[in-house]
Amino acid sequence: MGEDRVARRTDEQIFLDELTYMAGDPPERVSSRALKATLDWAEDRYDRTRRRLIDGGVIKGVVGGAGGSLELLGGAKDLAGEPEKAPKVKPVTAFISYSHVDAKLKADLITHLTPLKRLGIISTWNDQEIKAGDEWEREIATKLAKADLVLLLISADFIASEFCYTKELTTALDRHKAKKAMVIPVILRPCLWTDLPFGALQALPPEVKPVTGWDNQDEALMAVAKGVREAVQALKR
Repeated sequence: MGEDRVARRTDEQIFLDELTYMAGDPPERVSSRALKATLDWAEDRYDRTRRRLIDGGVIKGVVGGAGGSLELLGGAKDLAGEPEKAPKVKPVTAFISYSHVDAKLKADLITHLTPLKRLGIISTWNDQEIKAGDEWEREIATKLAKADLVLLLISADFIASEFCYTKELTTALDRHKAKKAMVIPVILRPCLWTDLPFGALQALPPEVKPVTGWDNQDEALMAVAKGVREAVQALKR
């Protein structure tokens, strides 16, 4: 998956990436305590990085609540004394394999992946991006062969789809076994899947509760997006 894509990030960049993700779009204030817990840093490291970003005019500390909150500022300045900027890292390419019966859930998932796309962490592709006149089967094969990450959106209809199961799934698992890509099943709807060839892979959402089984599907899809972010971080280590 290309070691040349991996770039060492500064503490300031890690801090800002996490803050930007938690702030959402449009950005909202983020609890300083929540951010610190997410980063899981020692207190002096967190405070030192936070202070540099505030002094550099990149973020603003807001008093109030337990530990206060942080706010992103537009037109961020270059950080004073910051080490040489890390080279731009190419996003991890994610191929989304799904049954067209699940097109709405697929679209909702892509919406929840948008923060990762805005941060340049991933790019996504699915067959609805095929242009008129393209040879659709060859285009799918080409994109799948180049993907770093494959998200299998699992449902009974996915398993019943001859193309999804025999073409896309087979290729994805072959690339996973060859360590050329990471495959993550995302369980959309209840179905018998654990004994199938991808059943041994770690699936999402957490505890593999199907997305449609959650009281709030936005929470389920956000949990999937967080799991994808963790997988991407693992790919870049």
